[in-house]
Amino acid sequence: MKKIYLLLFATIISCASFAQIVDILDTYGTSGNVVIGGSNYHVSEQIYTQEEIGPAFLTAGSAIQRVNFVINTLGAPTTVTNFRLYMKNVPAATTTLATGVYSTAGYTQVYNGTFNATPAGLAGVTLTTPFVRTANTNLQILIERFDNVLHTGYNFDCAAGNTVGGVANPAALSCRRYNAAALPVSGTTSLTASNFRPAIELVHVFPVDASVVFIDVPSSSCYTTTQTVDVFILNEGTTNIAAGAASTTLHIRGANTFSGTKTNTAIILPGDFEAITFTGINMNNVGKNLDTAYVTLAGDGTTYYDTLATEHFTAPTLSTYPIVEDVETTLPVFPYAQAINLGQAWGIQVGPYSNLDQTVPLAPRAPGTRSYIFDSYNAPEGFESRLYSNCIAIPTVAELPLLTFWLSHDNIFPTTLDSIYVTVSTDKGVTWTRLAGYQRPDVTATTPLWRMESLSLAAYANQTIQIGFEGVSKFGNAFLLDDITLSKTIPVGLLSFEAQRNGRVNNLTWSTSQEQNSSRFIVERSNDGLNFAQIGVVAAAGNSSSRKDYQFTDPSPVKGINYYRLRAIDINSDYKFSMIRNVKNLGVTDLSFAPNPVQSNLKVDIDAISAGNGVITIIDISGKPVYRRNVSVVSGNNSYVVEAGKFSQGTYFIKIQLASESIVRKFNKL
Repeated sequence: MKKIYLLLFATIISCASFAQIVDILDTYGTSGNVVIGGSNYHVSEQIYTQEEIGPAFLTAGSAIQRVNFVINTLGAPTTVTNFRLYMKNVPAATTTLATGVYSTAGYTQVYNGTFNATPAGLAGVTLTTPFVRTANTNLQILIERFDNVLHTGYNFDCAAGNTVGGVANPAALSCRRYNAAALPVSGTTSLTASNFRPAIELVHVFPVDASVVFIDVPSSSCYTTTQTVDVFILNEGTTNIAAGAASTTLHIRGANTFSGTKTNTAIILPGDFEAITFTGINMNNVGKNLDTAYVTLAGDGTTYYDTLATEHFTAPTLSTYPIVEDVETTLPVFPYAQAINLGQAWGIQVGPYSNLDQTVPLAPRAPGTRSYIFDSYNAPEGFESRLYSNCIAIPTVAELPLLTFWLSHDNIFPTTLDSIYVTVSTDKGVTWTRLAGYQRPDVTATTPLWRMESLSLAAYANQTIQIGFEGVSKFGNAFLLDDITLSKTIPVGLLSFEAQRNGRVNNLTWSTSQEQNSSRFIVERSNDGLNFAQIGVVAAAGNSSSRKDYQFTDPSPVKGINYYRLRAIDINSDYKFSMIRNVKNLGVTDLSFAPNPVQSNLKVDIDAISAGNGVITIIDISGKPVYRRNVSVVSGNNSYVVEAGKFSQGTYFIKIQLASESIVRKFNKL
């Protein structure tokens, strides 16, 4: 069973916690065995560290007054009686809970009553005894639910693990719990350790209180005009904030500097906010900008978290080609990531990647040791985030700017279509356009593999753009991205360049729309995509304004994946490279099919090394043939459709029998 958690990519300078409202939602995940549990009785203990809570709730005037939980999925019944909460301060060194005996010793009971577990979202109880924290200690909370009722269907958001020393550890055992039909007994019943503790909100409300909740800075880009920054002020008190009463100051330092103070223009009602807008800010200087905002309000019940800090970057413009991002050092090209929907799942993978479902590790592209990772394995379905670049000056159309990158593929969760889109922004990251999409799963990738993709950027010639890789999680398997390169390709107008297997040889074809002073094409081959050697020469047209078609046959491909590129040379011996194409040559007939699992039609592809007759047989798990078809194959690609809808649900084997070889693969029928 996969555990769900959010992989953080960027450094967080400030967290979403305020003097009277502290949200501990660091790591995403859900569970039906926390807060109220799914059986007749529930008991759980969990620890929340001092750095997760911050310097809040330390006096009688700022004690914890309310505790909220986050209901992800609503269940029934919604009324939970005999619901009790206990709290105690524990030493800062106590950060985890081992399996142990349930006991209320040392706790203060802060609530005993009914928990109305509805609606979905935030729901909680107001404490009958407000609780005061002790500075430099952690908070331990005990939950009891003794109503002897089954509450089914509930799921609560969880803050898995904990944060200690600035490091989030989703695997830390920060909770222990009991869910069973028998009434637990203090001092006797055992609680089982877990890393899934409830996501929680701790609340104290002051009559007068304003907080800075967000600084809305522009996306990191290469600015050429003045920018606008909005600072959001929230009324977290119980009384109105009068117009002009909250004084807000914004300071920017670093590569660019700014300082300004404004007040709110309208009355801010309790629980409402106003965006204070600062305009005319120069951000043209390249580098890091440190942004700090604070609010001052007469009679404010607390000054904790009235200040908020963040950072953003003024990006450089890259124009010296080739532009290469190998993920190994300072991330010179793609240093930024942003959440689009639900969360942020981009990160850096150091060394080989594997998980419980992927037992064969996938190593970063050689000779490197690092790669980007989009962690769909731990990011639930719906997560979308973008890895994006500094500004890039695209050259002229005549130089055919080309983007290439390497993407990993596997056949784990083959119907879970985690994917990546190449996107482009021409307006400093305000809007993005999808150019092309690529899926992670590949049914033929029985072990994880790398594949290079290429994309022309000629449509953006003479423009300054930013490139983004938009990851979309379907909660399948993680995928890696590496060796991103922008280059100027061949000086001729290349319409196409393709490479295809044809039996034991590979055929290369390409076409040009125009040529000027072209001399010849050198055909180069590589078995690793990095080191190329010449295998042939084809004469070029010289000068042409009409379409020219070329072809070349590689008579002896190497076993494995063959990578091909063209070196286009002009009469002055200057040259540029084409995009790279690849062909898989196993030295034997290859079989692939999709989809798997299949519901109706199964598409079967046979890549044969020679022509002849064959038989396709489908065999059930008991060994009984349920389908048989005689086929005539040609050398190269052959496609067939098997009507699998009539098969019963279960596991089957597909067997291809040719004159000199036999191939067997397994698939599932839904």
